[in-house]
Amino acid sequence: MTFYSKHVLVVDDNPVNIELMIDLLENQGFHNTHGISDPREVLAFCQASLPDLILLDIRMPHLDGYGVIEQLNAHFDQQTPPIIILTAQIDDDTRQRALALGVRDFVTKPFKHAEVLQRILNVLNVEHRYHVRDQQADTLERMVNERTQALYFQSCTDPITQLPNRRGLTQALSEATRHNDATGLLFIALDRFDDVIRLHGYRIAERLMSHIVQRLAERLGDSHTLGLWGGSELLVISATDDKPELLSLAHHLMETFETDQQIDDLLLPLEARVGISRARGAFDIERLVHMATLALPQKNGRSVQCYSETLEAQQRHRLHVLQALRGATERGEMSLVFQPKLRLSDQRITGAEALLRWHHPDLGHISPGMFIPLAEASGDIFSIGEWVLEEAIRTIVDWRQKNVLGDDFHIAVNVAARQLARKDFAESVLRQLEDHQIPARFFAIEVTESGLMSDMQNARQQLAQFTQANIAVAIDDFGTGHSSLAYIKTLPFSTLKIDRAFVMDLEESDVERQLARTIAQLAHSVGSDVVAEGIETAYQAMYLRGIGCETAQGYYFSRPLPASEFLAWCDNWQPHLPPKATETV
Repeated sequence: MTFYSKHVLVVDDNPVNIELMIDLLENQGFHNTHGISDPREVLAFCQASLPDLILLDIRMPHLDGYGVIEQLNAHFDQQTPPIIILTAQIDDDTRQRALALGVRDFVTKPFKHAEVLQRILNVLNVEHRYHVRDQQADTLERMVNERTQALYFQSCTDPITQLPNRRGLTQALSEATRHNDATGLLFIALDRFDDVIRLHGYRIAERLMSHIVQRLAERLGDSHTLGLWGGSELLVISATDDKPELLSLAHHLMETFETDQQIDDLLLPLEARVGISRARGAFDIERLVHMATLALPQKNGRSVQCYSETLEAQQRHRLHVLQALRGATERGEMSLVFQPKLRLSDQRITGAEALLRWHHPDLGHISPGMFIPLAEASGDIFSIGEWVLEEAIRTIVDWRQKNVLGDDFHIAVNVAARQLARKDFAESVLRQLEDHQIPARFFAIEVTESGLMSDMQNARQQLAQFTQANIAVAIDDFGTGHSSLAYIKTLPFSTLKIDRAFVMDLEESDVERQLARTIAQLAHSVGSDVVAEGIETAYQAMYLRGIGCETAQGYYFSRPLPASEFLAWCDNWQPHLPPKATETV
């Protein structure tokens, strides 16, 4: 390594000494040397062109060498060039003071050329090593910073979509709340995404997710942040808290899911729901996201919904209901009520539908329309369903022993989809009936269309076991779900129930009358009888009787009653429909 290109400054109040030193340096090959005889000019010179080495006399007028060093240290600090002291005296005090100021070496006068040159080269060599070390340290620090940034980027980025992940989104939300920005969140839940994984595998699912986020990003533009919050959950951060604007944006994004998503030759159906929350100024990140998730609409309902305190109260009530649901039968909070079924031709009581009721000591009466779907989702429907069957069977045994009902009377029990999905369900029910010596004619089951469609093949097998055992099977809520002639002709059932939705407007709507007639004709064409529920007026009952509907139930005849009241009602029942001959259909 040659140091002869280094910039060397000689500072001495004696111009002769400067000239001698420069001649020495130049004779040895140094070609970038300068000399200053006035020490007051050193700082300005170094500010203009910082030398690599300073040869400095200690004893000078106006400003001695110590003063020059102090000026340089004050101005350049760690960047002060290395200094070699030129002095005729090197006593202990001089040496100690100079070393304390950071001087690297000493050269005594008169100069010994070889020694001077070697000391200069030694200092330059050490300085070079310091410089190389500093460069290496800088390079290493830069590499570490670059790698740290890369790792941080990876930790904040989803590897499949290259979108911000939950950590990246949280960071973006932290920036928004730090700056008190208005913020809106769109929490997007993708439905049926798990079906794609099960049917086509993770590779197709990953491509589908990339496809979806690309289409959403195209609709969002650069003014919004789109990221992946979870496996099939996306989050959009918008710089606005304007509710109409956020709703408009959400509906615009939902257009992405109006058609099936094409991946190669596959057309993949995908649905989505959007929950919206918003804040103005600083906000709690976790709370704002939670508000958006609370706003997510339930499946099979609306697709977009904004958070509100009322909505949160409803959700909290649902949570309380769900928590209270576990063990409700064991605590004696549930009961059965019975709604009479009457044969319309002569208004004779032919049976009853067992309906579940729940009265919680704190929450009060809870609607079946609320707690039964929750029980199905949580799995509590299995224990509740078992209790309903046992209670219905106990009631049948009790009423048979009292001989208070006719021999053709039956109790119908509703069966949930998840109950029907159990492979041994029919076998278990038939065993219970046999254990209690209950003839098949006293018992019936009712299943909904949606329950059948969840697992058609297994449902068909379960229902077949019931019909082979002469247990009546009714399809409930017919016409409100996935009605299809394809499954109607293959399912083993004995009864179609006309839903109250087709009954309530019979007096006002010719369309409803025609629909009810069509359902009755369809049932009769496949050898089934018809039960109409939700009858509330004499006109409805007479019209349904006129189109051939065999059985009816509804508040026109009786509300659902506890067992004891039901028996009393039966004892006092008097037909009150006009004779059949007066009907006009």
